[in-house]
Amino acid sequence: MKSYDLLIIGGGTGGYVAAIKGAQLGLSVGLIERDKVGGACLHKGCIPTKALIQSTHVYELFKKSKEFGIATKGVTADFSEFHKRKQSIVNRLFGGVEHLLKKNNVDLLKGTGQIVSPGKVQVKDGSKTKEEVSAKNIIIATGSSPVIFKGLPHDKENVLTSDDILEMKEIPSSLLIIGGGSVGIEFAYIYNALGCEVTVIEVMDEILPTSDKDVGSALKRSLSKKGIKFLTQTELAHIEIKENSVETTVKKNDGETETLQSEKVLLAMGRKPEMEDSGLETLNLEFNGRFIDVDENMQTSQSGIYAIGDITGPPLLAHVASAQGLFVAHNIAGVDYPPINDNTIPKVTYTNPQVACVGMTQEEAELADYDLKVARFPFISNGKAQTIGEEEGFIKVITDKPSGEILGVHLIGHEVGELIGGMSLAMNLEATNLEVSANIFPHPTISEVFSEVFHMIEGKAIHI
Repeated sequence: MKSYDLLIIGGGTGGYVAAIKGAQLGLSVGLIERDKVGGACLHKGCIPTKALIQSTHVYELFKKSKEFGIATKGVTADFSEFHKRKQSIVNRLFGGVEHLLKKNNVDLLKGTGQIVSPGKVQVKDGSKTKEEVSAKNIIIATGSSPVIFKGLPHDKENVLTSDDILEMKEIPSSLLIIGGGSVGIEFAYIYNALGCEVTVIEVMDEILPTSDKDVGSALKRSLSKKGIKFLTQTELAHIEIKENSVETTVKKNDGETETLQSEKVLLAMGRKPEMEDSGLETLNLEFNGRFIDVDENMQTSQSGIYAIGDITGPPLLAHVASAQGLFVAHNIAGVDYPPINDNTIPKVTYTNPQVACVGMTQEEAELADYDLKVARFPFISNGKAQTIGEEEGFIKVITDKPSGEILGVHLIGHEVGELIGGMSLAMNLEATNLEVSANIFPHPTISEVFSEVFHMIEGKAIHI
């Protein structure tokens, strides 16, 4: 029987990162993966969707090239080529992950990891046991999958999840999306830009309901101008697949019902933890709702058994899973490592314009009874934004008036996801609004909006 210092079940962004780091820290490491290393993020989520989004954005740029003095004729989008590029990127990154695991001497065990007792795991192929291994420490990193509510006709052709729609090679004439969170909104952006009639159903009063309301409402206005229809405060009642369409009955906040016709329906109602065939029932672990309950060290109620990533609950983000994997690997190896600060986890929605945020929303800060100072600076007043023709959006900052502590930063604009990491770092280092406003940002860059908005907090911005 093989024996490891650390055995990880699940080779997604949390699992493979923990495996590599554990091996680098001197641990003997085994990684069990039943499909492909890289997990949902690499194969069914983050990377393939962003590849499609980038192709879509390039198509949009071609259509407005005249604004830049460039004449083009007959610009068309070849969706099959979008998918070829997407798959090429995924394959390259997948090969890279496999190489890194081999380079760092991580044993990759192909199969489903099923815990039979603390410290012992069977590697299975269906009902057949391939081998049994033991470990001093186990990390459960099995990830999540799209939620499909009972009774919905999920046939993967007409009614789809985010996994299914990534395999759809043709652009439908119409698409109804159930769910106005990041996943639903990103697909709404792609298909609307490519000529599909898109409607989004959201049960809350605003899309991106966990975001700051100013940003969520601004994105809704922007995408509405592009032709996306939104039905907020509306819930799903029934879906029926017809011969040539899908009929979806929705219930509005006032109690009235409406039946909508579309060629396809996308279910984007969140994700659930993936625990099938994992053997967790033998461990008597404690749960927080559907998710495994963990302590501040990501350890479960069983000593020596840890859980990271989506299986431990929100926020269900790849970079959070990776951070948790690094944290646990260091702890197991006995090496000090900074704890994760939940309030400085950045989040991005990759539409155009993008939405990016870190920290509290204004609503959350008000409920926490802070004495707030809030400022907004528009991108149209930024020189670089004008040169690249992307003036839409703004940055909004929320600070504590007495201390200058940065409580939250929210942006909507072009590629703002590339900016938010800097604010996450500033907040982790406990920078104040004065320190950020005094920092020198290169000119001309979009990043200068940080200096401007924090000058607004301190008194007045320079360029507005």
